[in-house]
Amino acid sequence: MQGFTADLGGLDSCRRAILSQAGQFGAIADRFSGRDVDASMFGTLPVAGPLAELACLVDAATGHEFGAAESFLRGVERALDDVRHGLTQAERVNVSTIRAI
Repeated sequence: MQGFTADLGGLDSCRRAILSQAGQFGAIADRFSGRDVDASMFGTLPVAGPLAELACLVDAATGHEFGAAESFLRGVERALDDVRHGLTQAERVNVSTIRAI
């Protein structure tokens, strides 16, 4: 392909930005404890126990979702890194092929 160039710097910038975002999602996920919620924090309401159980479920689910987002973004970062390495390797092969001709 004539005139084809890859913006490796752009790929690296994108990869670094995604890695930064992954770290932020991971930090948020770490803040969700998965600890039990004391029903007394809802006072003497008749539904204090079920409400506390629901709060525990929400806490666990939220932590899981932020952790999943972190894992997904780390996977995207690795894929971009693989693309960059593939482009670099293809360029090396092309240059050595041209030199051999």
